[in-house]
Amino acid sequence: MQALRATGETPHCRHGDPLPPADTIGQLFRDYGEEYIKVFHPEQRTIRLIRSIRVCRTPALGGRRVVCRECGHTRYEYFSCGNSQCPQCQGIKRLQWQDRLAARMLRVPYCHITFTLPHELNGLARRNTAQVYDLLLRSAWQTVSVLCARADNAGGRPGMTAVLHTWGSDLKYHVHAHCLVTFGGLTDDAAPVWKWPRRKNKLAPFRKLCATFRWVMLSGLKQLLQSGQVSYQGDFAVLEAELERKRWVVNHQPPTADTKVIEEYLGRYISRIGISNKRFHYDVQSGQVRIEYNDYARQQPGQPAPKAYRTLPPLVAMHQLLQHQTPAHFQRVRHYGLHAASTRRKIGDQLPQAVKKEGQTVRTLIQILRALLGTEPFRCEQCGSTGFEVQPINSGRNYLHSHVLHRDRSPPFGQAGKTDHWINTSSRGGEPEPALSER
Repeated sequence: MQALRATGETPHCRHGDPLPPADTIGQLFRDYGEEYIKVFHPEQRTIRLIRSIRVCRTPALGGRRVVCRECGHTRYEYFSCGNSQCPQCQGIKRLQWQDRLAARMLRVPYCHITFTLPHELNGLARRNTAQVYDLLLRSAWQTVSVLCARADNAGGRPGMTAVLHTWGSDLKYHVHAHCLVTFGGLTDDAAPVWKWPRRKNKLAPFRKLCATFRWVMLSGLKQLLQSGQVSYQGDFAVLEAELERKRWVVNHQPPTADTKVIEEYLGRYISRIGISNKRFHYDVQSGQVRIEYNDYARQQPGQPAPKAYRTLPPLVAMHQLLQHQTPAHFQRVRHYGLHAASTRRKIGDQLPQAVKKEGQTVRTLIQILRALLGTEPFRCEQCGSTGFEVQPINSGRNYLHSHVLHRDRSPPFGQAGKTDHWINTSSRGGEPEPALSER
């Protein structure tokens, strides 16, 4: 199969339908998924995710064959797995979520605030994922609501939508919460009015934001430790003293009335983890994976971050993806304050007319497909005709046996792991990446 791909010919299944592209995340999981399971013995949820990704958009799940009636051009569309953590599918759900978020927002400027968990707490977060992730989102809201309620800031209750991310652009473990916050808030009076912050470009002083977030997060961690909901092997008092001396990272962007870019950024990974096939390159021949990321360490003021590349062996690349799987039933997106549905029901028509947004037009499925594909979804790529014949493709029962479980592959972790290193676009070299056991 690898030799056939090297010739440039399109490989086909036994029933004649073409195979999915070979340089994708799915192909990596098809080649090394079972190897990963044997080596690392992950929990059952992770095994299900691995086996969902490897069949996503392949003949194993079936699909449809779309044939143009004018020129005979044939397009194959395979069904997706639908797993909420899969990095390859659910593009329609993401755009639908963006539409719902736009309908929930008010007609006021919004701030994009990012709350970052210090890396000293990474070990604690890995062992107690659900508790620490939940505490991070709640602490972000408590920080915003407490400071915004103060009369010397805004003196009202804001609205906020928070989205949890556990990855950086390079897929390393980097836990943070992206928050879309109203610039100002609504008073709790009988006749509520909208209160604007006293500062032109931020809700509260930067130092106050960092200090309040640190205090709320550490107080919550101590309560969880005392109640036995979180386990920590070391001396938490020592860790707490170290964290209290450190300024925590809170990134507060200036308010803007044009929130389209922020909405798209939040929606990009709302139903998947880490990365898409656009920045992921898998070499079937060598078994190596190259990840494109934004090198913020070398970013110049006022300039976009330069691109850099990280090269990983297959099992390490899979681990970098799978470590970002959220706990079962965990709500990665939270709506607080004026964005919460319960609050909207309570205040009813008390919202001032000036901040109410006009009815949002919900995009149809055709409009969403057009936005995803960048072209007309029901128009032939060759002749432009709109007449098609759709033929169902049954799920291929032999696909896994023929193209997944018995594929020849390059040497896994042992030999391929020796080339694990950073490759930067600049002339400065990087230090070698730590081994998988050290992460």
